Amino acid sequence: MKTSMKTLLASAAILILTVVHHFYAAAIYDTPWRRHVAIIVLPALLVMIAIYGVYRWRPLTSVGKVSLWLYMLMALFVPIAWIGFFDGGYTHVVKLVVFFGGASRATFERLCPPHLCGVPDDLLYEVTGVAQFLLALYAAYYLFRLWRESRVEQRAI
Repeated sequence: MKTSMKTLLASAAILILTVVHHFYAAAIYDTPWRRHVAIIVLPALLVMIAIYGVYRWRPLTSVGKVSLWLYMLMALFVPIAWIGFFDGGYTHVVKLVVFFGGASRATFERLCPPHLCGVPDDLLYEVTGVAQFLLALYAAYYLFRLWRESRVEQRAI
């Protein structure tokens, strides 16, 4: 399987998991506003798929090369940085480390404000949040490989 496809599949997994994660949170915490994430990430996924399709359709043309760069930038900023590293990494992984690491209540609330993180009280919610981060590490690895491959291809032309 091509590196570009692995990057797309990992990015798609992050975005789809994010929708499930936020719909679940909306239900268990009675916060329907959390469902708004689907309005953002599902269109982002469709755009990524379309950009990827253009790249795979005409990889050696100028349009294909531009679409590859747009695809890589979008993968970096939406599923990897925003969802994976911020939502999964900060609001779940860091929160759990601080909470279970023995930080005082004041330190925990300063690092993890209640409106952003909240006290961990649901296993499935926390597991899916941490899974976003782990998938982002996987996606970032393949995105980096894709970036390197694209640099080698540019030099070969």
